[in-house]
Amino acid sequence: MGSFGMIIDKIKEVLDKDYVEVFPQRKGLKIFISALITIVITAVRYYISYPAINVKNEQFWSFLLGTAITYAVAMIVVCTFGKKMKNMKFAIKHDFKTAGIVVVICALVFVVGAVVSSTFFNAKKYASLIKINEGNFTQDIEDIGFDEIPMLDIDSAKKLGNAKLGELSDMVSQFEVDDTYYTQINYKGTPYRVTPLRYGDFFKWWKHTKEGIPAYVLINMVTQEAQVVRLDKGIKYSESEFFNHKLSRYVQFNYPTKMIYSYNIEIDDNGVPYWIVSVYDNTIGLFGGKDIKEVIMLNAITGESKLMPLNKVPNWVDRTIPAQLIVDQYNYYGKYAYGFWNSIIGQKGVKSTTEGYNYIAQSDDVFMYTGVTSINGDTGNIGFLLSNQRTKQTKFYKLSGAIESVAMGSAEGEAQNYKYNATFPLLLNVKGQPTYFMPMKDSSELVKGYAMVNVKQYQIVSFANNTDPEVCKAKYITLLGNKKLTGNKVKSADEIKGKIEDIKTAVIGGDSYYYFKLEGKDSYYKLAASNNDIVVIMRVGEQIVIKTDPDADLNSQIIPAVSVAYK
Repeated sequence: MGSFGMIIDKIKEVLDKDYVEVFPQRKGLKIFISALITIVITAVRYYISYPAINVKNEQFWSFLLGTAITYAVAMIVVCTFGKKMKNMKFAIKHDFKTAGIVVVICALVFVVGAVVSSTFFNAKKYASLIKINEGNFTQDIEDIGFDEIPMLDIDSAKKLGNAKLGELSDMVSQFEVDDTYYTQINYKGTPYRVTPLRYGDFFKWWKHTKEGIPAYVLINMVTQEAQVVRLDKGIKYSESEFFNHKLSRYVQFNYPTKMIYSYNIEIDDNGVPYWIVSVYDNTIGLFGGKDIKEVIMLNAITGESKLMPLNKVPNWVDRTIPAQLIVDQYNYYGKYAYGFWNSIIGQKGVKSTTEGYNYIAQSDDVFMYTGVTSINGDTGNIGFLLSNQRTKQTKFYKLSGAIESVAMGSAEGEAQNYKYNATFPLLLNVKGQPTYFMPMKDSSELVKGYAMVNVKQYQIVSFANNTDPEVCKAKYITLLGNKKLTGNKVKSADEIKGKIEDIKTAVIGGDSYYYFKLEGKDSYYKLAASNNDIVVIMRVGEQIVIKTDPDADLNSQIIPAVSVAYK
């Protein structure tokens, strides 16, 4: 033990001598070299991660903490280089103090920031992040036609987009469809999803980066048609770019203090692609209460950009407020409207959104829709939420009924023979009745039918195994009439009697359709064989009775039919 103590004393003597005699002449050089190494490494780190330089940004403080650690490590390396561990004492005694101060400051910021931003101290502020107005369902939600309703979900849209690109031999080997986006927008009054292409890999980027990405994919959500829109000048700014034209890096370098929440691609009325960049601010304490305050509009071709407040965004822009942020803010409102302790004890009036959301196009805007249920997590909704994704104007509709997952199960049960899967439903107004509308998909993600489920009475289900949603709607309206539900007056199906003068057939979306023309009538009555297979054996000259959609225009050339039978 005594020998060991002598060794320790000898080491201390050497270190003290080295510190006193050697470093006074070299201390400045050591600090300079360490600082230079730190600057170079920090510059590389910033280019790779590019956090917003903003005291409200947690990533910025993490970056600063990493810089302090970098300097400390650099000082150790410089002070011990070629000297083994003899000069460690100088590094620890002198420059660890500087790094240590920064580390302590960052730690304090994280701790204090978390406390002052917590829901415990700011429950009312969190509940006030979103303003909720009461809505009237029958007045606010229009009974819209199927030419305005999306017939695809995002998975089906991706399937169509990839298939369309696969048809283009000059692009498919070099580019891919960027599945990250598929933004739903209203383009010239019709629901679409849009996404850019992306480079297949680094070498394909190297080959084509001067020209840019030559096209984007546009999918009509009503007709289910996909097209690859070719551009005269290519997209030069996207996430598939490298170096300075990489979208997130380009935006952050041009707006270094702005905190970015999300990127959406949209097209203006002339089909020019723009990145709509949502800029958020923390409105509660240091790190809490994220809310979108500004938008950066960036031309994806030229890189020209403009920062603007939400109320200055052009009307053709559909999405500035991300759907998930609306959901998060409403859940704060539902949880803390009556204070923090009430969310734990008693839970009076505590509610939350259901799992999942969808989009409704109305009045040339896109609305995020989701159900609202009690915190108990039962199978019933207490209402619905509609929020304008451009303005964040949000309304709550007090309507009790089945949650979306129950309605999906009900629709799948009605179509169990086909083993179709229901998409997440849309909320429609059908004859004053809140109604879930769901395209039904097969295992290959293709839409093969449609279902409607009454929100209040989810046992009322209409299913049509074809690609004509009007047939599904006609059946549903008949069911409403049979049940004599409250709401707008429901007409009974119109009955047309007569002798068959002509029969035509067509295959649409894999289903056989029959078109009947009766003597003395100018119109054809359309019905799918999958909905009424008796049509297959009907012949010209036979007397039949046709029931039509109660809302059908009886003066149109082709009239959807609900059913047909022999007279």
